[in-house]
Amino acid sequence: MKIRLLVPDVNAFPTDRPRSCRHCKGTILQRHGRVSKPIKDHKLGRVEIHRYKCVSCQRTFRHYPSGVNEKDQSRRTVVLAALMYGLGLSCSAASHLLGALGAEVSKITVWRDAQEAGEALNRSRPSGEVRILGADETVFKVKGREVVVGFVVDGASGKTLGFEVLFEGDGEAFERWLKPYAEELGAEVLVSDDNDSYGVAAASLGLSHQLCVAHVRKYATKRARSILEQAEREYDEKDEKLQKLKEDLKVLKGLLEELPEQGVHDIGRLHREYLWAAPPRRKGREAKEATAAYRMRMLTLEIWNKWKKLRLHLARPRLGLDGTNNASERGIGRSKVRYKSMRGHKSIPGMKNAIALTQWLYSGENEHDLSEGMAA
Repeated sequence: MKIRLLVPDVNAFPTDRPRSCRHCKGTILQRHGRVSKPIKDHKLGRVEIHRYKCVSCQRTFRHYPSGVNEKDQSRRTVVLAALMYGLGLSCSAASHLLGALGAEVSKITVWRDAQEAGEALNRSRPSGEVRILGADETVFKVKGREVVVGFVVDGASGKTLGFEVLFEGDGEAFERWLKPYAEELGAEVLVSDDNDSYGVAAASLGLSHQLCVAHVRKYATKRARSILEQAEREYDEKDEKLQKLKEDLKVLKGLLEELPEQGVHDIGRLHREYLWAAPPRRKGREAKEATAAYRMRMLTLEIWNKWKKLRLHLARPRLGLDGTNNASERGIGRSKVRYKSMRGHKSIPGMKNAIALTQWLYSGENEHDLSEGMAA
């Protein structure tokens, strides 16, 4: 990914006059002296500040040059510190690098600059129309404890629309999480993995649901391997039931690879051929675990129920779906780049700010001007 990072310019003295008083908004102002201010910047050590007096309220105020405010850092130094943090440098390493360039800042100042940038970026809300929502969750550690964070992306462009800490994982919680995006952006389709909570949320919100075929294929392959291993322990090598199970697992794998339109009937037929397999008894002295045949019965039933959601991208090609949830996984990966160089986050607000900064940094835009977002 090629990105162009922009940092604000810093002037040594003001090049314009204020248009109004910052206290009473009066427009008649008089010059009231000048002040020299030391700043932490890798190009300038001091800047000139002009003072003005308002004729209306008789109060004075400072007028700063471009790229300077009441802080002892220039805006350029703040942006550079936040960018270094977002790109993966530790606060200590960013402090050393800025010091080598001539801007002496502490590591806690680097952290505060990154938090300021993250808070500014967190205030922005997605707008426009998004037909396809992609959603997925991942885990971050905060003070050693795992915290689940859900990401929502534009399934067509891959742009991250937002993220939220998820304290519950049921269908109602997912509906509350996804509802603002679905309603405000006019979404029609939800793309997700095979977590059942997404199905509940999609149905409640009136969204078509595309299951990630890659997730389902991986899951089915793992289940099929386990079922076959169990069947080899239960049956003799020449047993017809074992041979049939092997053939049926191959058929199931082929159906998931090709996703034919008539596949729903073929999987239904496979399922009915295992209806004889009784469920396990889990109570009493004669408690038994599920047999390989019963597990095959349940696997075919599960895929049979999900078949329509697996084929949505084929049934409705105009949507432009590819049948995977890769867009959401790429969105999560943008923040994992920074997270892998850390020992976890110290707080949930700090985690949110770090995610917002890395999502903005790796968004795929040609130019990245952090000063605009922080000024807004």
